[in-house]
Amino acid sequence: MTSSKDFGSERAHITKVPRKRESAADPRPELEASAELEASLARVFEGLEIVDRDLQLGGKLVVDLVGLDGAGRTILTLIVNGDEDALALQALDTLAWVNTYQDLLASHLGQSSQSTEESPLVVLIADAFEPRQVERMGPLIPASIALLQRCRLESERSSSMYLQPIVAEVPEVEDTQEMFLTSLAEVPQQWARDLVERLARMDGEVECRASGEVLGWRYRGLPLCSVWPAEGGLEGQISGSESESSITEQGHLEAFVDEVLKLYLEAFEQAGADDPDLPRVELRPTGPQPHLSAEELKAFR
Repeated sequence: MTSSKDFGSERAHITKVPRKRESAADPRPELEASAELEASLARVFEGLEIVDRDLQLGGKLVVDLVGLDGAGRTILTLIVNGDEDALALQALDTLAWVNTYQDLLASHLGQSSQSTEESPLVVLIADAFEPRQVERMGPLIPASIALLQRCRLESERSSSMYLQPIVAEVPEVEDTQEMFLTSLAEVPQQWARDLVERLARMDGEVECRASGEVLGWRYRGLPLCSVWPAEGGLEGQISGSESESSITEQGHLEAFVDEVLKLYLEAFEQAGADDPDLPRVELRPTGPQPHLSAEELKAFR
């Protein structure tokens, strides 16, 4: 499992790279269709201005379009195949990166730090999205991730593109945290409840939400981790990790919590650096101190 340190070091660099179409199945449009897609995107996000394209955040993580909407919110758009197995992980990696390195991105684009109180938005555009992918990203839709389906309006007169937002169906009654927990077998349920309690104690701003068969946690909009049922226990995913984690014994659970804690501490440190109102506490060693006063010591002699 990739540690939070590795995640930060691998993704701390940002590079602009020209990209060529890799194959006929490449979802990105040809140059002549790019302007139409950008115009369609601007109709979804009022006041959107595209400020850069083809930004490589590290490894294979590439953003096709970078924009700012009328309120100054950063919009990162990826043109994808909606049936890719790693689609949810790709979206979470992008979201984790931009939440961690907002100042770096602003500097790269020649912008001042994001002034809006809204966190950045990751937008995925595809011709269609598989329901299981929508379900996995459901807890983050539409606050942190937006899914847009590419459609065409055609007639004898003309043909034009438009983008249809995909709404994650999250039944309020069925997809509750308790419903998720009680659906698990006895031992995995105990581990899941332990996770809920321990991560809740970590910080009051750590949020836990269930959607379908997935239980996910976020800190200040930054995805931390998620778990779901698996044979023999639970399957988990740390945001930024390139692999999933099997939780089939107590030791696996402890290792999973350790990785979540590393990512949380990294996010907390970044949040503290960005928040001038956050109180600072300086710890100073004072040396050993007696537990009894001089009078109490004298009474025992």
